[in-house]
Amino acid sequence: MAKSDKLFVVIDPTLQKHVALERAINIAKSASNTPHIVIFISVDATRVDDKPSNKNLYRDSDWLEKEICGPLKLNEIDFDIHFSWCSNWAGALMQAAASSGATMILMRATTTVDSFFQFNFGKWNVFKNSKCPVLLVSGEAPTQPGVILAAVKWQTQNGEQKLRNRKILEAAQAASSGVGYQLNVVNAYRDSMSHPDRGALMRGADVPNSRIHITRGEPIKVVASVALGTQAELVVVGTKGHSYGSTKTQPAKIERLLSLIDVDVLVVNSK
Repeated sequence: MAKSDKLFVVIDPTLQKHVALERAINIAKSASNTPHIVIFISVDATRVDDKPSNKNLYRDSDWLEKEICGPLKLNEIDFDIHFSWCSNWAGALMQAAASSGATMILMRATTTVDSFFQFNFGKWNVFKNSKCPVLLVSGEAPTQPGVILAAVKWQTQNGEQKLRNRKILEAAQAASSGVGYQLNVVNAYRDSMSHPDRGALMRGADVPNSRIHITRGEPIKVVASVALGTQAELVVVGTKGHSYGSTKTQPAKIERLLSLIDVDVLVVNSK
């Protein structure tokens, strides 16, 4: 990671475990140049029980020192802490991330709803409008470096998708730059007319043929299958935004993917 990198960690103080902070510390410890960590403590009011009887709504200085500051000090990581009580959780988050010069936003992946992983309006706003990649953290970090899987659509003629492909590969290459990490690339296609150029993909991704996975099928199922088959610890995907609304009945692609795999997912957009 570059010396100027800043990890922007979103903390929900009502939770008992802070996996995004744990992951940020792991990333910082493995980086050749330790990044600065910015802690953003705020509550998305649409996701919590805000009744006065909810004991998790109350935190004190001991909690802050033990749960947040302590682990960072123990690992000798420089950090800042921002608090927000703005009702526009997503807007406040993105403004704080932009003003702090964040190069990555880390947040906990929420639980599934009716067997599908579902985001609320606020998180979709973050994915669509963030100026930097957003890492969705799922559970415990792997103990050893492993596979980073980049999901691209190389056969596209769309300029925005081509830009998104490039950003996906750049993010995946940066994530796999440490010792022991292995970059793999997956590309789904639906029929012979949409088969990508393997040679061009190899050159664009700068990975050997054995790490290129071109598979026919529904894209989300293909990405999930390859992620499981390679035992990927991180999947890098792109998004062009999402028209979230009260009438939404079908899970979006990222939601469907997170319902099929239990690993970290890094989301990049074309902005």
